[in-house]
Amino acid sequence: MGISRDNRYLGLFGDHIVPAILYRYTQELRRPDLVDKKGNPLIKNARLKAVWIRLANRMATVVADTSMVTISPQYATHFYDMYINGKENAKLTGDRMKILMLSLPFMVRDLIAPEVTWDILSYPVTFM
Repeated sequence: MGISRDNRYLGLFGDHIVPAILYRYTQELRRPDLVDKKGNPLIKNARLKAVWIRLANRMATVVADTSMVTISPQYATHFYDMYINGKENAKLTGDRMKILMLSLPFMVRDLIAPEVTWDILSYPVTFM
């Protein structure tokens, strides 16, 4: 008995693809044209945190009426703890990983548009 093919794909997605997606978005927000004259990133850690909170909030609003699946606020918080806060002991079940596989591409669509298209200095994040 070996690991089923389905489980290998779930592990690949959860262990490698999701972190790679988050890394790519972070790198995009740290790109050279988004730095000030001194070379400091315009997207400070507070704004980057706001992006990941926005992602978790988007996930928490997925309901079956529009997407055929529902993601609870607890699931979104669990995702945030796992992938943003890096809690090592947090895991998703296979079914929950499948929900993430189905929904994440839609959740990250235009996620960072405000940070890369607006005048960032005009919209400082001060609440964090």
